[in-house]
Amino acid sequence: MPYTMDSDSEDNIGLEVEDETTHMGGDGSVVPNSLTRSQAWNLYISHALSTWNARGYEFAAILFTAAAYPDTLVAAALRMIIVYFSMILFSSSVGQWVERSPNRLRTLLSTIVVNRGSVFLGSFFWLLILSQRDLVGDEAAYTLPSSAVIKGLGFAVAVTFGVIERLSASGNLISMERDWVVTVAAPAGQPYDLTHLNAVMRRIDLVCKLISPILISAVISALGSVRLGVVFTGLTSLVSISIEIFSATRVWKSSPLLQAPRTVDFPPQPSSSSSSHSWLARGRQYLHGFEMYFGTTVWIPSVALGLLHFNMLTWRATFVTYLINVGYSLNTITVARAVGSVFEISSTVITPRGIEYMGKARHGRLSGEDEESGVGLIAGEREESRDVQTVVGLQRFGLWGMSWQAVNTVPVTLALWAISAIKDGESLSAFARRVVAEQAPPNVGWSVILFSFLASSRLGVWVFDLTTQQLTQTLVPAHQRSSFAGTENSVVNVFELLGAVAAIAFPRTEQYKWLALASLVSVMISWAMYASWVRRQRGHLVHWEKLAQGVGFR
Repeated sequence: MPYTMDSDSEDNIGLEVEDETTHMGGDGSVVPNSLTRSQAWNLYISHALSTWNARGYEFAAILFTAAAYPDTLVAAALRMIIVYFSMILFSSSVGQWVERSPNRLRTLLSTIVVNRGSVFLGSFFWLLILSQRDLVGDEAAYTLPSSAVIKGLGFAVAVTFGVIERLSASGNLISMERDWVVTVAAPAGQPYDLTHLNAVMRRIDLVCKLISPILISAVISALGSVRLGVVFTGLTSLVSISIEIFSATRVWKSSPLLQAPRTVDFPPQPSSSSSSHSWLARGRQYLHGFEMYFGTTVWIPSVALGLLHFNMLTWRATFVTYLINVGYSLNTITVARAVGSVFEISSTVITPRGIEYMGKARHGRLSGEDEESGVGLIAGEREESRDVQTVVGLQRFGLWGMSWQAVNTVPVTLALWAISAIKDGESLSAFARRVVAEQAPPNVGWSVILFSFLASSRLGVWVFDLTTQQLTQTLVPAHQRSSFAGTENSVVNVFELLGAVAAIAFPRTEQYKWLALASLVSVMISWAMYASWVRRQRGHLVHWEKLAQGVGFR
C-alpha cells in the first residue's frame, strides 16, 4: 500500500512511496519479500547477457557501417537519425506493452528472443553487404558481385533489424529494471534491497559497456576481417540466448511475486473499419503516454537526466573524432576513456553508501525507540521511516551528483576552448609536424585538465542516473512504471537526436568549441531543473542555519 510522507518543520517532502516489499501468504498472512543469493545471481546473469549483447551490437553496427561505406559519414549519420526517430516514436508503445502484459516471464522472454533474432538476421544482411567484391577485393573468398542497389536494400534491411534490436533491448531493460527488480527487491536496509540491486545492475551495464566493444574490436583485429566480426556477433547472440532464458526462468519460478499475474486494464481498441480513425486513436494513445509522464511527481528529474544526453563532452563518436582531428593519438584516447570508465563503475559503489548517509543526515540516529516520547516504534513504522529516509537520501545525493557533473564540466569546456585557440593559432610548421609525424599533440597542461575533469565528471553523471532511476521506481505508481519508462526513453532519444543534428550543423573541427559551450549550458539547465525540484519537494537546498553553526557563527 502506498503511504504519504507528511511534511514537517524541517523538510516539506510530500511524496508518495509505493510499498511492494510484502505479499500475502497462503494463509492470508503478510509475508515480507526476500531475495536469495541464488535468485540474485540468476537475475544478474540474465541482465548481464542482455546488456553484453546490446552494448556489443551497438558498437559493432558502427564498425559495420564504417566498413560498408568507408568514404562517407552520410550512412552513419542516416542510421543514427533513423534509430533515434524510431525510438522517439515507438519507445512509449514498448513501455505500454510491457505494462499491459499480464505474464512477466513471457514478456521478458519475448524481448530476449526478438532481440537475439534481430541481431542474427541483421548480421546476415551485414555479411551480404560486406561480401561485395568492391569492399573485400577480388582475392577474398566467398565474394558477391558489386551492386549499389543490393547494397542499399541490404543496408535498409540491416538498419530495420537494428531498430527492432534497439526497441527489444529497451523492452528488456524496462521489464527488468522497472518491473522485475522492483518486484523482487527486499525492504530498504536489508540485503538485496532496491538500492543494492540498482547499483549492481548498473555496474554490470558499465562493465559490459567497457569490455564488450573492446572484445569485438580485438576479434576483428585478430582475425583481420570485419566479415568474421559480423559472424562472431551473430553467433555470440545465439549462444547466449539459452543461458539467459534459463536464468530468467529460474528467478521467475522461485518468486511467487513474479509468478502472480498482473491485473491489466486494456484500453478500448480502435476500430479496424476506418484506418484514419485507427491512426487518430493511436496518436491519442501516444500523446496520453506523455500526459501521464508529465503528470507524475518525478518528470522533472527524468527530463533533467534526459537533457544530459545532449552533452557533447562525453565519449560519443563525434567527440572521439574531434580529439583525433586535433592531434590526440588513439592510445591516449583509449587510456582516457578507460580512466573515465573507472569513475563510472565507482559510482555504483559510492551511490548506495551516499544514499544511506544522506538519508540518515536528516533523521539522525534511527533506533527502536522514539527519542522524544520513548515509545517503541512498531515494525510498520520502522519500514515507513526507512522508506522516507531512502527518498531523502536519493534527493540529496542526486543533487550532489548533478552538482559534481556541473562543476567538472566547466574546466572541461575551458580546456577545450583553450586547445581550440592554440590549434587555430599554431604555426604552419607545427601544424605540418602534427599532421605528418603525429608528434605534436595539443598543450599538455590543458590536455591534463581536459581528460582529468572529464573522467571525474562521469562519477557525477552516473550517481545522478542511479538516484533518478530509483526515484522513478519508487515514486511512480506501479501500474504506470513501464509506460513511464517507455516515454522516458522517447524523451532521452529526443535529446540524443538533437545532439546528432547539432553535430551535423557544426561539422568542422574548429566549430566543436561551440558544441562544447552548448553542452555546458545543457548541463547547467539540467542542474537548475533538478535543484528547483528538490527545493520544491524539501522546502530548501541547504540548511544554512546548521552550516552557520558549523563554522562558528551565532
